[in-house]
Amino acid sequence: MTRRFTFILMMLAAVMAVSAQRPDTLNIVGHITADGVNTVTQPAALSRLLMRSAAASVAVEHTDDDQTEADKGASEPAASKSRVAGYRVQVFSDNNSSTAKNEARSKARHISERFPEWRTYVIYNSPYWRLKVGDFRTQREANDAADEIKRAFPSYGKEVRVVRDRINF
Repeated sequence: MTRRFTFILMMLAAVMAVSAQRPDTLNIVGHITADGVNTVTQPAALSRLLMRSAAASVAVEHTDDDQTEADKGASEPAASKSRVAGYRVQVFSDNNSSTAKNEARSKARHISERFPEWRTYVIYNSPYWRLKVGDFRTQREANDAADEIKRAFPSYGKEVRVVRDRINF
């Protein structure tokens, strides 16, 4: 008797599962698009932000949320500047989760003190923390800056290299 009861329950569950997967069953997408008219209401500030970020660049720097403007070396948010192809000097790159962030910020402070004319960027792009310096239009400018950084900070010399990047213009 219990085998028959179990069999009936299993058949009932199978029938219910098959009927739930029918294409005419209303789902959330079908519900939203059912009448063909969709209205999206959003604040004007969100529209401006979306338009600005779409125009800013395709490659966006992934930065730490608690990163201050002083760490970025910026006097205004990067989203408000136009970004173009160029070069930066990468001074530091590490994926050690316990020390890399603080080391990148420390080196950024040292470089900002020595070279206040160049902006520093502490960037987190999982799993790496990187420190990049400057916004250089040509590779020659970036190479000259890299040489100056190597002379000023000989201990950073092994990691200093010029990289292509989207720069603030």
